[in-house]
Amino acid sequence: MNLMLEFIVVLTVAGSTVVIFVLLLQLISPHLFSAKWRYAIGNMAMWFYVIPVAIIVRWVNQFLAINQGDDVLTLTKNMSIQGTHIVNPIEMISKQSIPTEVAWILLILWAMGALTYAIWQTYCYYKFIRKIKETTTPILKDSEVTKKLASLKQLLGINGNVKLAYSPVVKSPVLIGLLRPTILLPMDDKVDMDLGMVIHHELVHLKRKDLWIRMLVLVVSTLHWFNPFAHFLRKDINMWSELSCDEEVVKEMSYTERKTYGQTILNVMIGAKGLPVKFCASLSGDGKQLKRRLMMMLNVKKPNKKTMFMTAVLILAIGVIGTSTAVWAANNTPEVENFPNEPIASDAKGGSIIDDGNAYDYTFEALTSEQQKYVTKEMAQYYLDEQGNVVHFTDLNTGNIPFESLTAKQQQQATKEIGHYSFMKVNEMINK
Repeated sequence: MNLMLEFIVVLTVAGSTVVIFVLLLQLISPHLFSAKWRYAIGNMAMWFYVIPVAIIVRWVNQFLAINQGDDVLTLTKNMSIQGTHIVNPIEMISKQSIPTEVAWILLILWAMGALTYAIWQTYCYYKFIRKIKETTTPILKDSEVTKKLASLKQLLGINGNVKLAYSPVVKSPVLIGLLRPTILLPMDDKVDMDLGMVIHHELVHLKRKDLWIRMLVLVVSTLHWFNPFAHFLRKDINMWSELSCDEEVVKEMSYTERKTYGQTILNVMIGAKGLPVKFCASLSGDGKQLKRRLMMMLNVKKPNKKTMFMTAVLILAIGVIGTSTAVWAANNTPEVENFPNEPIASDAKGGSIIDDGNAYDYTFEALTSEQQKYVTKEMAQYYLDEQGNVVHFTDLNTGNIPFESLTAKQQQQATKEIGHYSFMKVNEMINK
């Protein structure tokens, strides 16, 4: 439960921080990034909502530290000298905790919200696809449109099969299908559009896997249904997907050709109404962004070295900020209180089953306050000095021994405060 709660908190905090930072940059310098890089930054923010960077980094560090023999957590035992204990600073940070009941309520609410959102989006998707399948009319293989598709596929280096079809459902050209891509064209012959430019636009979406990006960001919205920044990111990525696609299509065009392309967008703009853009890529896009889209398209130019350098620095900064925030969130996620209902079982010798040969690296002071409530002197391992007295630490080249191996006199000397505990086993016992 702790891990699940930590995953959700780390992901939503890291992703939201990146989105907020990007929004601030957009307010300060709205024309700093090209459409291509603005789309890439949105995708970066999306991955922070999906991949628990901080937890992965922590696991890798622990793995490397264990292999190198320098894990600061296992050094606790060696740094305990005659009652003076130097502990890992991370263990000294007091973490807040929440009751188990509250944690369960939060997780159940999150799961119910995510499930409801996922069911609704799935329903909308299949309703749209079913309507399309029932009304589409395939385009003949020897038609002029099919020939244009073949030549543009060769130009863009696309080898997969792409279907063409007419549909009365759409009023604007649209790309659908994750595994079986299809470009749908409106059946209304009154729509004045350059078919070559239309197909080029949709093929660029296909080549960049934009439909997969839209599906993934929809998954982000599902997992983080409670987070308004996740829903903003989905709309933002969909918008910049279209703007960056325009930028890619017109970058080699003359000014006159760009005006023709812009006129095509204007002519099919009516088709944007009612299209579920979260499931498909449409040429028309959102009419609210029309002026901005046309201006950016007409003024596309190659970025200079200074702009590229600034963009690289800012993208690096965004990555560092997102990772740092994720680490902070991982270190400050509240722990779940968990109280066992049954006493700790014992083995045949009378010792605790926690004593199974695992490394006992933690002195009592190194445990959290919650762990200290559960440990007993019977669960610990102890050191003996040259006279056989139980001590906190000894320079003798001997290992510590379990409580049941002590003599009656030594057991009287033993206290839980001078014992050494298996951190892993204490946590397992608490979480039972």
